[in-house]
Amino acid sequence: MKRTKYISILIGSLIFIILALFVFPFYNPSLSGDGRPKIVVTIYPIYDIVKNIGREHIELTQVVPFGQDPHSFEPQPQNMMAIANSRLFIFTGEHIDEWASELADTSDQNRFMRLAEDVNIINKDPHFWQSINNMKIMAKEISGKLSSIDPINSQSYDKNLEIYLQKLEGLYENYKNGLKNCKRNSIVVNHDAFQYLARDFNFKTYAVMGISPDSQPSAFALAETVKLIKQYHITTVFFEDLASSSVADTIAKETGAKTSVLSPLDNIQPEMIELGYIYLMEQNLKKLKEALICQ
Repeated sequence: MKRTKYISILIGSLIFIILALFVFPFYNPSLSGDGRPKIVVTIYPIYDIVKNIGREHIELTQVVPFGQDPHSFEPQPQNMMAIANSRLFIFTGEHIDEWASELADTSDQNRFMRLAEDVNIINKDPHFWQSINNMKIMAKEISGKLSSIDPINSQSYDKNLEIYLQKLEGLYENYKNGLKNCKRNSIVVNHDAFQYLARDFNFKTYAVMGISPDSQPSAFALAETVKLIKQYHITTVFFEDLASSSVADTIAKETGAKTSVLSPLDNIQPEMIELGYIYLMEQNLKKLKEALICQ
């Protein structure tokens, strides 16, 4: 989508806000009706961090609808309005929400938070929340930002951050111990979204497709994947919960491997919101342990 389209939508939203300020002198669009700062995020991992740290002190909105693949998301005028009315807009700043980067480049930088600036990016992979250490970095940065815009509740944000970091550390230890003694060291995934996890816990991923799950594999890529599965005795072909299983099913039928869901957690189904990033990552760990035949 062209940058000019984002700009025109944003201008329309800002005009509405300016008019509202004249009509309602005491109206502050960046605060909820009970005075809480409005925080808007693009995707689920950010949502989970902000939800755990901000809790009752903020009003939180995720732009990408739950259940929709963020790679194919295109913002609508109501999304631009929500962003324009927010006290803080947080996004990754990488390929997965590139539209948000274009919007931020034309807007007030004080209200925008680009998380990719603070974390370790590998191979231009935008799924950097798959690194638990990156999640810790993002949580600290977000907590600090919430305290700066809402200093009255800074002690609460600090306390919530400490609790969240402890849970993330426990998750990291579970992965480290759970994937320490395994008979296999390779998995096949339909979507190249697990480079960080593989790097951190010393296993290999072979992706049928690239960064975007919408891409279609070539006949050569399918043939090479089949060859790898047979060569390395790979047990499982993973696909993600928001994508079709057709490619994984085709490969599994050809090789005798199993198929299973491994979620990149860039987004989730609405009924899974309350489960949380840490619980869902634990579910991924169970499936990895089975696929890699870990003790």
